[in-house]
Amino acid sequence: MDLHTTILQKTKEMAAALKTQGADKPAPEDSFGVFSKKGDMIYLVGNTEGHKVDLDSDYKIQKIMLSAMRRELVSCVQEVAAGGIIEALLRAALPAGLGFDITTDSEIPETEFLFHDPGTCAVVTVPVEKDEELVQYFFDHNVSVMTLGHVTKGDIRIDDQPYGNIKTL
Repeated sequence: MDLHTTILQKTKEMAAALKTQGADKPAPEDSFGVFSKKGDMIYLVGNTEGHKVDLDSDYKIQKIMLSAMRRELVSCVQEVAAGGIIEALLRAALPAGLGFDITTDSEIPETEFLFHDPGTCAVVTVPVEKDEELVQYFFDHNVSVMTLGHVTKGDIRIDDQPYGNIKTL
């Protein structure tokens, strides 16, 4: 099986499991975990240096993330957990019916980057007009930030490869 087919199959399986769990219909209090509009920038924020437990670092990242939310610098925050970055993206995309166009880290195999827990981090979105302010905010607080891509009208693209539409997964 080629890489494109593997990613597509795993993504469809994950989307189906999330729909079964009701993740495509979040509660109103989960509004910060859902994409808000097409064109928003998507970032990976936090410690992606593996699975080392560093409670002080984790606390710092959580505190800075909460502060960014209170300052309305982010429109969506979705923690990355066992399902990896793709699960976090799907959790944010499914309820909104919006998609994503991302680029993976070229130094990490695509399936590892997409489907494994990279550490204490989150996928966040920010409106384009607050993009520079958000990046500067995290930089000023020594929190690593990686540009992933942007929110789309519904299409899913990974490394310039199409993977369908969020509504048909």
